[in-house]
Amino acid sequence: MLTVSEAIRERRSIRSFRSDPVPDEVIHQMLEAARLAPSGSNRQPWRFIVVTDATEKARLRKICLDQAFIEEAPVVFVCCADVTAYSQALRKKRSQEFIDYGVTETLSGRFADPAFQALLLAEPDPDLRTFFPAAVANTYIAIEHMVLTAIALGLGTCWVGALGNEGEIDAFFGLPTTMVVVAVLPVGYPTMIPPPRPRISLSEILLRPLPAPSR
Repeated sequence: MLTVSEAIRERRSIRSFRSDPVPDEVIHQMLEAARLAPSGSNRQPWRFIVVTDATEKARLRKICLDQAFIEEAPVVFVCCADVTAYSQALRKKRSQEFIDYGVTETLSGRFADPAFQALLLAEPDPDLRTFFPAAVANTYIAIEHMVLTAIALGLGTCWVGALGNEGEIDAFFGLPTTMVVVAVLPVGYPTMIPPPRPRISLSEILLRPLPAPSR
């Protein structure tokens, strides 16, 4: 199995898959990797639908701008963000877990103030859909855990964000309005692995130079 660094370097967007099925054990390993992902205040808003049915994959292909590899992949994960993870009831549950598992002892600033924590927990639920940006951002972390796990296990993936008309996949799977599909992730054994595409330089992603080495 590859190391994390090796998986990052070897990851490619795969758009051609063999017909070989992905073992259930591997699917479970990918889902377990997602389950263990970090999230703000441990909200864990990610939810997944595992698609292996040929009819459903054909429909996903049509919705996602007719990209053939979506139907070709032996398994497709429909990755969703659920804003009910930000409800007051679950906020209180996560807060109690902070206490039970000793996280509160590591907090600082205003978050270490019990009165501030109590104030946050007392706030009633707004329209939970206002939490979609936070839920989506945290779900992306879980998806990348799945991607790197797949690569480490010899599989290929392609992160698909072209999801057709707004809400079309959500309607196809009968999702509630508190949940949204954020990506589709086809997974399988690649027929070929493309060369790496160029990335911008380190100096282009740094907003200021690295500190000089200490002497």
